[in-house]
Amino acid sequence: MTWRDAGPLNVGVIGCGVIAYWIHLPLLQQMKGVRLVVASDPDRAARERAGRVSRAPIVERAEDVLSDKSVEAVVICAPTHIHADLAVAALQAGKHVFVEKPIATSAHDAERVMAAAHGTSLSAMVGFNRRRHPMFEQARRLIVNGELGSIRAVQSAFCEPMASDVMSVWRRNRDTGGGVLLDLASHHIDLVRWFLGDEVAAVDCSIASEATEHDVASLSLSMVKGASVQGFFSYRTGRSDYIEFVGEGGTLRIDRHEQNFTIRVSRRLGYGTRRRFVAPDFAVAAWQAQRIFRPSREPSYKRALAAFVNSTRGGAGRVASLSDGARSLDVILAAEASAHSRTRVRMQA
Repeated sequence: MTWRDAGPLNVGVIGCGVIAYWIHLPLLQQMKGVRLVVASDPDRAARERAGRVSRAPIVERAEDVLSDKSVEAVVICAPTHIHADLAVAALQAGKHVFVEKPIATSAHDAERVMAAAHGTSLSAMVGFNRRRHPMFEQARRLIVNGELGSIRAVQSAFCEPMASDVMSVWRRNRDTGGGVLLDLASHHIDLVRWFLGDEVAAVDCSIASEATEHDVASLSLSMVKGASVQGFFSYRTGRSDYIEFVGEGGTLRIDRHEQNFTIRVSRRLGYGTRRRFVAPDFAVAAWQAQRIFRPSREPSYKRALAAFVNSTRGGAGRVASLSDGARSLDVILAAEASAHSRTRVRMQA
């Protein structure tokens, strides 16, 4: 019997906040091979809101999800500071785990999650969903295949304007997992590691707290293989989300809001650059066709969840591992140490 014959995967969701309401609850009910069994949230308003999109019961206590013997896998969408406790409890209860990023708020907690998964046959993944976006996948293949030559520099910005009076309470304070490094920069740190197949060697960072704690940050990374990375992250500016790779043979820029990637190379004649045409692969072309009718369609969440489900049935996962989540967190912790000491921090090998 193959994993496709094993019947639907019974899933529980812990945390019914914004991302669960808009993304995980609707998607899990649409996906083949998945049955949403139960969801939980301690906040009554969140439960009532989630009840409008979920056909499954919404309970108050996470313990009721974890103790439900019919639940085979848990998707954790709770506030960041309790990711680790919930992931450890789910793994100890014999559940597969998909935990939204970041994996934890401290190195100790990340280690606890990895220790709980070690030696088991359970699938455990971190929700760095952009690894499964067709646009990012094709762009990465171009870099891995040497289309730009050696990558010398990376420039990025991820800014989400959020007024403090409407911001989720947990996002306002670092201790509960808030701040732009954990919330926003973690995505780009993971992407840089993934695109380049490289690790961070050293970190420089400055952090400001203008309206809430750690709501602006500038980050400078030196990669082991020599690339230099500059990133800016903010809740206090206009919306932006791009990452640009500068290589020996040209530049590749991915803009999530423009929903495309572009390659620019030197002109054949005269001074300047030209845009190099790259035919979209099948997955990108299919996504672009779907956008004609649904302009805001974001495929990466569903593809990441599908990869997780596949892994629980013995298939290939191709989603960020717990160690990927821990490595991204290590860089964030080094960035915080750099900002506090106002010195460059070298990463441990």
